[in-house]
Amino acid sequence: MGVAFMACQGGGNAPSVLAGPPIAMRALPRLLLFLGLAYLCFVLFHEARLASKNPDIDPSKVVMLFAGTVLVGGTAAILVVVLIMPRIGDAVGNFFFQPSQEIEKDPHSSASAALARGDYAAAVEEYRQLIEKDPGDTLSYSEIAKINCEHLDDALGASATLEQALQREWSPEDAAFLSARLVDVYWKYQHDARSARALLLQIIENMPGTRHAANAEHRLRDIEHQIALEG
Repeated sequence: MGVAFMACQGGGNAPSVLAGPPIAMRALPRLLLFLGLAYLCFVLFHEARLASKNPDIDPSKVVMLFAGTVLVGGTAAILVVVLIMPRIGDAVGNFFFQPSQEIEKDPHSSASAALARGDYAAAVEEYRQLIEKDPGDTLSYSEIAKINCEHLDDALGASATLEQALQREWSPEDAAFLSARLVDVYWKYQHDARSARALLLQIIENMPGTRHAANAEHRLRDIEHQIALEG
């Protein structure tokens, strides 16, 4: 079986984000309310001081002015602690970490959820739909093969999926990744040492001097050692 290699290409789509309304704009009404209360508190305090210095003013009026100052000042302080400070904290946090931005959903989440609840056939179908949308999704190919081998007792289906995938052109990294998964299926689940060896030799030949070739050589030695022990 031939594996199609092509020049490695960079790329990838970054998660899209949708920013909400600026926190500063949402906090503006509360800030204006606080400023209004602060101004009223200042006026009452000023009037109370003037009244306290006037011997002709009724003492009860002075007491009421100071009580009003305390009441308005306390209300303003509560407003700051309960409503304004959390908004300021959010604004500072968003400036550095942007936690309020909405990150695009992981495309594999539905398949992962099906796998987690033990619905393996549904998980495979979800991964196949992802491949239809993105034929370059190597993770979906790998997961289909893994589910077939580990949960559906279908090693032949797993190898067929990976063999079909490897007929496409891939970057060296992706081709090596899928080939390594196919070697696992051949050797661990089909006990097909001949096919596993042939694929490892192909990786070594096509990617000389790379870590993928080094890994393939190591796997090849392990397989040949195991074959010798069993022989």
